[in-house]
Amino acid sequence: MTEQTQWLQTQIEKLAEEQGKFTDRAFWLALEALVGEQARRHDQLSGEVDGRTWRPDRW
Repeated sequence: MTEQTQWLQTQIEKLAEEQGKFTDRAFWLALEALVGEQARRHDQLSGEVDGRTWRPDRW
């Protein structure tokens, strides 16, 4: 996870804690989960590109 992703998740957590309504808090928590999933997929795709680079049979 990058430094930017960690910063974004921290900011989202702070916003979620400040919310009084359940629906608003649920929105921010869902957004945090989305950011985490995007970071995970980015890491996976980066690894796939690296793996294909080193395996000529997969080109």
